[in-house]
Amino acid sequence: MQAKLENLLKEKERELKLYQRFLDLRTYCEEKIFPKVNLPLKGHTEALKTLIEKIIPDPKDRTEEFFSGEIFVLLCAIYLHDTDFIKHFEWSRNREILNSHVVHHKQLLLNFEIAKKLDIPPSAMEIVNALIFSHEVRKMPLEWDIDDHGKKAIIRNTKMLESILNFAHILLDVFYSGLRHRELRRPVTKDIILSPDDNTKVDIDSREGHIHIRFNAHFPYELHVVETARERIDGLFSLFKEQVNGRLGFQYSKLTWEISSDFIYNRDYFELPKFSPNSEPETPPFNRWKEISGLLDKLLLSRGIVVVGEVGTGKTTILQSFLLPQLFAMSNNVFYCELWKNPVGELRYVISKRYGHLEYSGLDIISICKHLSDEGPCFFVLDSCEMVIGIDDGEKEKFERFVSFCLEQTNIYLVLVGDQETFFGWYGPFRNITMSSLFEIQPMRTSQDLKAQDGDWTFFDMSEFQKPIEHELLDPILNIGKTFTDIKGNMINNRDFRALVAVLMGNVKKQLWRYSLEDMYFETNLPKHQILSYLELLKKEDIVREFEYFDVIYYSLSSKYFKKTLYNVLRLDEFEEKKKIRNLIQNAVVNETFLDVASLVLIETWKDSMVFSSEGMGWILASAIFWSRDYKHFYEKAKNDKKEIDVQPILKLIYLDDPERRGNAIRLLVEIQDKRAINPLLLHLKEEAVLEIKKTLVNGVGLTRKKRAFVAIINALQEIGEQQLRLNAIDFFYSLADGKAREFLIEIRQQENDPFVLMRIDNLLAKEGQS
Repeated sequence: MQAKLENLLKEKERELKLYQRFLDLRTYCEEKIFPKVNLPLKGHTEALKTLIEKIIPDPKDRTEEFFSGEIFVLLCAIYLHDTDFIKHFEWSRNREILNSHVVHHKQLLLNFEIAKKLDIPPSAMEIVNALIFSHEVRKMPLEWDIDDHGKKAIIRNTKMLESILNFAHILLDVFYSGLRHRELRRPVTKDIILSPDDNTKVDIDSREGHIHIRFNAHFPYELHVVETARERIDGLFSLFKEQVNGRLGFQYSKLTWEISSDFIYNRDYFELPKFSPNSEPETPPFNRWKEISGLLDKLLLSRGIVVVGEVGTGKTTILQSFLLPQLFAMSNNVFYCELWKNPVGELRYVISKRYGHLEYSGLDIISICKHLSDEGPCFFVLDSCEMVIGIDDGEKEKFERFVSFCLEQTNIYLVLVGDQETFFGWYGPFRNITMSSLFEIQPMRTSQDLKAQDGDWTFFDMSEFQKPIEHELLDPILNIGKTFTDIKGNMINNRDFRALVAVLMGNVKKQLWRYSLEDMYFETNLPKHQILSYLELLKKEDIVREFEYFDVIYYSLSSKYFKKTLYNVLRLDEFEEKKKIRNLIQNAVVNETFLDVASLVLIETWKDSMVFSSEGMGWILASAIFWSRDYKHFYEKAKNDKKEIDVQPILKLIYLDDPERRGNAIRLLVEIQDKRAINPLLLHLKEEAVLEIKKTLVNGVGLTRKKRAFVAIINALQEIGEQQLRLNAIDFFYSLADGKAREFLIEIRQQENDPFVLMRIDNLLAKEGQS
């Protein structure tokens, strides 16, 4: 129809003044209703009205025209059909109750309230509401009269109005509405999400009765969805024809489709992984588009989905290769994050890396996500959710708050990926996502899965494989063990190289872990330049990947599948004892218990291939002294590695009854020269009975060259009545002062009563004065 509906209504203006009442309604909606809602209601309403005007054919004569009441009711329904989004309204009565969450389905009451304000007859609003809810409540009267003080407007084509409004809304939802404001969609199209562009056309020839739909799919999922849309719209078009054809010039006969696709697989969308250590195919050597389409169906319908699969199924590879490029085609706000031990911090870093201006904004993760979702649909793909099992309670609580917030939003979508074997261990933070939103990724079982995107087939020999997922991770004819041996050559017999790979294997058989350069040095004691050279070899073959987190470079194996093969090929069982040592030391630190002799022997065997933490070395040294073993080689290692030593475990030994072990502990503490040991040693000085140990202790504390320590020792010796030790200590401290002992000597003289000691102090003061 070339004329606008409001112009037709104006031409038919009669005693009821329907045209003026519509103008009042339109003005009221544009000024009072639409601005109160954070949705583009005005644009949505205008688009729906334009589409309806295209569907209605131009009448040949007055017998093919709608009555003024019918046009008025249709226009009112167009402008009022989304008023349920209004949360607060100036009700004439019971405003607090009606604006609360107690009263549901307030749209009927609200529309009558608006009609009352604008002097629209209640009988008109009754049929308008029936038309608005006709897609849900099939109780549309066949005819109706608008009655206002004896003046009437007749409505004879209610079923036609119903069909026109609902069919137009379906077309609007599917081809003119994207993902961002899906609340405006009818329930029947909630699951049909397309990305319309300028090439999307719905050409309506109302006089010839022909509708032609042209749509260009940008990615494989849209091809899947447009087929669903085609099936549904074709069915609705048949119903539409039954209701409207043969009346008022309506003679719709056919609906045709022109569907095309310009999708090109681009691995650079999101820095996607290679599919083989030795080749770089333009497209994946396997086809999982159909499977991912099913995943997207669930995601877009529920906004949260949990993806599980067996360890080594290829979940990460499949999602990065088939899901992420399609999500990026839907929205700019797509964030892929691997969880390690600080989920919220890691996710914040991923967002900040994309939008640097948010990194130091001071906003918390929820505020940042709210800001992003206000701009458009926001997708978070959180991988390795099984790592949630190991994080501390504080981090888990923050992560649960983030997940709960996302699930409450209408514009945020969560994809949560984890191992099937440990599902019930990590599902806790996502318990608000129902089991109906669970999606399982199956390993490939047949050659059908290896059909490439362009239709070519990849053939393979099933006998070459240990597990179906091998097809997903590697070139189908590749044997990773043989390839690794060929490429690395004599590296197989390089013990340092093998030790590094053993570190990358981690402690958990079926999980990956990340390591910084410092971590790998700590585990191997290899020069850092040597570690980096080995990592470059591994990165070149895609066996190791590199990524950054808050300016720290981390490395990890690129696939869990590599773990078993590398373990066997490189004979990494040789390094299992190192993992045992780490566990033994960790238990000693946590439980504050001494290592046994067998553990010390084991540690001594591997000490040159490891670097120990300050706490670990403290317990190793203390354990060696406790069991009367030689501790000096461990102490030399700590000095060579330039690592601090925690003195607390060693301080426990100064209370032993055995003077030999006690003396060794004190000699070691004196040599370490840690200021944290001074006060415990001074306290022990008053209890020590062995003269040689006392001398060692006095001289050791004196070596700190701290005046306060000098004074404290003299006071302690005075308290226990050790005259000769005081005299020796004063001489020793004076020798360390390099002619600057006057202040120290004056201070201790003020507290001294022994005449022999006073004489020694006076002699030294005189010597100090002469100098």
